[in-house]
Amino acid sequence: MKFLLQQLTLIIALSTFTMMANAAQTTDPSSSLIIFSATDTNAMQPIIDAFKKTSPELNIHYQEFQTNELFHAIQRLPEDQLPDLVISSAMDLQIKLVNDGYAQPFTDPVTEALPGWANWRNEAFGFTYEPVVMVYNKPAFQGKPLPNTHEKLALAIRNSNDFFMNRIGTYDIRVSGVGYLFASQDEINSSISSRLKENLGRVVANLHCCSSNIIEEVESGKLVFGYNVLGSYAIKYARTAPTIGIIFPEDYTLVMSRVAFITRQARHAQNAQSFLRYLLSVQGQQVIADKSGLIALHPGVDGPFTYSRLQRDYPLRFKPIPLGPALMVYLDQLKQRRFINEWSNAILYDVFVP
Repeated sequence: MKFLLQQLTLIIALSTFTMMANAAQTTDPSSSLIIFSATDTNAMQPIIDAFKKTSPELNIHYQEFQTNELFHAIQRLPEDQLPDLVISSAMDLQIKLVNDGYAQPFTDPVTEALPGWANWRNEAFGFTYEPVVMVYNKPAFQGKPLPNTHEKLALAIRNSNDFFMNRIGTYDIRVSGVGYLFASQDEINSSISSRLKENLGRVVANLHCCSSNIIEEVESGKLVFGYNVLGSYAIKYARTAPTIGIIFPEDYTLVMSRVAFITRQARHAQNAQSFLRYLLSVQGQQVIADKSGLIALHPGVDGPFTYSRLQRDYPLRFKPIPLGPALMVYLDQLKQRRFINEWSNAILYDVFVP
């Protein structure tokens, strides 16, 4: 049933993409820009609005989908219906698309401010700096020690089964591309990853598609803990939700970057270049920091939602996920199937073959 629903959703997504492409074809090519994205529209809208002030003649078509849907849509759409720009938090899926020839180079002085790990072959560019964090319900943890490392979380779950039973949430990596990315990176970086997965399974972890769903349920008290959620979303929620607490794991805190690339087939390539240039510029990054709820990557931008502030407040903790071919290791079909089966055996006590 889950597979059929995924296929139906993809068909609907492809139809939507096709309608958008056809609509854009009827407008003046010089005034159009088509963006396909796996980033919340609410987060990107302030950036789009600020960019349009610099180019008011542009008609920007922005469509949001989940990471896996976007990846498969790009693979299946005809070349003349592909977007100009693709944006996603699933770094591994983006690198796969770039490696398969979907991107064109973008060489510009604005990219020089990027750290080396956020630029691959001048084709794929990270533009945010988003820690992967844990969240907890403050009232529920009153008087309890906080598990501030992955190992301490595994021990806390083992020692307090009743407390965590049906009350901890994480990504469902079968349907979430970014969830799969985080789980595979845990496997690479942590010697206790398997033990943590087994303990999550023992307390019947709640599985979700998105960080926002997990955080909302932790805020409400339905869940007491959320594992591997996007730090930008958590920080944004915590500013107005006093029940939300955030843990930056002290053994390592993965850092995800949303990745953008201009498609090789882009019909509005100059407009895509202008938008990407703005996205990576100090001006665009300041808009990200001030208005989007995402965390700006540019080292020259300051504020609570910036790389600079996080580095200052939480030193020696972050482990950015570098863009590059190593991200595709866990996208090998056999390895991916084996990894999802192992995850399912631990989390669900049931083998799942996609």
